[in-house]
Amino acid sequence: TDNITGLSPNTTYFLRAHATNAKGTAYGQQKTFTTNQEMPTVLTGEVTNITAKTATFAGNVTADGGAYVTTKGFCWSTSENPTTSNSKTTNGTGLGAYISNITGLSPNTTYYVKAYATNAKGTAYGEQKTFTTNPEMPAVVTSQVTNITTTTASCSGNVTSDGNAAVTARGVCWSTSENPTTSNSKTTDGTGLGTYTSNISDLSPNTTYYVRAYATNSVGTAYGKQRTFTTNAIIPPSVKTGDVTNI
Repeated sequence: TDNITGLSPNTTYFLRAHATNAKGTAYGQQKTFTTNQEMPTVLTGEVTNITAKTATFAGNVTADGGAYVTTKGFCWSTSENPTTSNSKTTNGTGLGAYISNITGLSPNTTYYVKAYATNAKGTAYGEQKTFTTNPEMPAVVTSQVTNITTTTASCSGNVTSDGNAAVTARGVCWSTSENPTTSNSKTTDGTGLGTYTSNISDLSPNTTYYVRAYATNSVGTAYGKQRTFTTNAIIPPSVKTGDVTNI
């Protein structure tokens, strides 16, 4: 009895027993057999070009298991050991290296990714890799300016996204020049997501101002759309001199 190793999957072989003596070598009847298919071998490469919402995956199908690779790609999830039932790409067929540029990821989030390859035997997965997307700046909306007087006004803001990094400051900033920043006059109105109202004071009468809502996280400061308003003018009083009597 001989245990034969090192054969190729899904391959037909011809086999004969042999025996040798002083006269020579004799062979038995030829037999034939076909080895079974096996699943492909696929490698998961490093994750590169990571941004807040995108990344590049690399994979390589190094063996097809004796059956044609009909699909290859990547699968990923925020939970460990993703499969093709999670988010996935399809990146062609057959052997060889391939890459995929992934979009639509969430900022500042840890993901798990594996390359995969499928043949008639089943789906094989490469080593799991993990990566974390970058945070991004918040998203903030500047509302209309209301309650305008000669020296005061009100302006509301709304932090609609924190970029997956805590908003540590928010408010409005204003100036008599366009595109004000937090280096100009500003309010501070709490932290986090949601709406807020800023009360602006110490303005000059009959003056045009530019105002923007802002929100700050660990990445930086984001600004909402610029609004403009003009404070009210001071109206001189009206006085009338009456007649002189009792002279």
